[in-house]
Amino acid sequence: MSRVLVAVASVLALSLAVPQGPVLAVGRASAAAPTPQQFFSRLKYYPHHYVPASGPKFNNPYGGAGERRRILHHVIETINSTPGYRLRNANGKRIISPITHRPVVCPSNPRLFPAQIKIALYSIADKAFTDALIRAHRRCVSVKILMNSHLNADTSPSWRRLINALGTRPAPSKYESRRSFAYRCSHGCLGSAVLHTKMYVFSNTYRSQRVVMTGSSNMTSNAVKVQWNDLYTVRNNARLYGDYRGQFMRMVRDRTGGRPRVFREGGYTSTFYPFFGATRSSDLTMRALNSIRCTGARGAGINGHSVVYIAMHSWHGTRGKYLAQRVRQMYSRGCYVRILYSFMGHGTFTLLTRNTGSRMVARRVLFPGPRGLVAAKYSHMKMFAAAGNVAGNPGSHVVWTGSNNWADRSIRCDEVTLRIASASAYRRYVDHWTFMRNRRSSAKWAIYPEPSGGGRAPADAEG
Repeated sequence: MSRVLVAVASVLALSLAVPQGPVLAVGRASAAAPTPQQFFSRLKYYPHHYVPASGPKFNNPYGGAGERRRILHHVIETINSTPGYRLRNANGKRIISPITHRPVVCPSNPRLFPAQIKIALYSIADKAFTDALIRAHRRCVSVKILMNSHLNADTSPSWRRLINALGTRPAPSKYESRRSFAYRCSHGCLGSAVLHTKMYVFSNTYRSQRVVMTGSSNMTSNAVKVQWNDLYTVRNNARLYGDYRGQFMRMVRDRTGGRPRVFREGGYTSTFYPFFGATRSSDLTMRALNSIRCTGARGAGINGHSVVYIAMHSWHGTRGKYLAQRVRQMYSRGCYVRILYSFMGHGTFTLLTRNTGSRMVARRVLFPGPRGLVAAKYSHMKMFAAAGNVAGNPGSHVVWTGSNNWADRSIRCDEVTLRIASASAYRRYVDHWTFMRNRRSSAKWAIYPEPSGGGRAPADAEG
């Protein structure tokens, strides 16, 4: 009988050590209370087990639901796979802390946050994305969101729900310590036009640390149904993560000013705008194009000549003209030039294509809906890639992608461009460029109004 009592006592002691109900102190024999770190580590869990693959993701606005939402699914599943804390037992009862002897709440100490998510982008108008962020916040993840000011709680129900769940930006002294907030930068954060950066930054997710995503995609139905988009993911790179996290925290202040920032981390170079007063000679996009030499290619390019692929959403204005002049000069010097464009001025198109041969390809991927009223399909990508003689390396394969259009306003916007020195990334982008061209493109120049509003697909859209 005594052995039975001893066994029962042992079971009771073990059950008291697990944070599934009220934890009581039982005289001197009870174990010391765990530290907050120890206690919260017992509550940690991963809702989903998605591992975000490194490299590019592309959507297909002409495809089925899965192809259209491929990028949004990638971001949402990464959010769903950030670890959080269980605050309730399986039976729904609140877990009681052995430290405070009260129901557990999310910690206020940043060192105890289970994960951190920082996202800055132009538009948010997707319910599933918003739901994922709110769920992450409720399981104690730090969720901080920046968006441009063209949408608000009235025009974007998704934004209204985020504000209600996460709260608004706190006083400057609490930017770091406040666990979550959502804030609209006024006509740009560091820039004076718009917040146009697209970056998704995760401290840790399932089997991944220090995850950075950047490219052309917002979280909207336009991004799904109307636009071709890309998003490039880098995992387990602490220095790159630190660069993007630091830029986000500079943007939170919402103060116009600053300078372009360039960070080099191995095979990646990140360039953040605005660049007030940028000129043809100082523009960092021009310098990137100038790094490409059209002859002397070995082990890359075509017949000793470099090849350049461009997929550009918006290409016009004074800046668009001098970038086009450089691209045309590259053609004249022997480069093979392959262009897919959406919104391009006719003068720019003529400058690029007049009196050219087969080494120049310039095709439109902008098309209206059945009524011909508004753009219903187009590329939203801002990408160029080169194979050949780049920056003195005759066998280079390099991709530049991000949010930076080739237009005047971009030098005054919050923008990001990621340079990727990778043959595999180059092949992925060129394959997708070819897929877009073959899916639907035209050699004839035309232009249609771009959809506006809360990030929703236009009524004239196909499908």
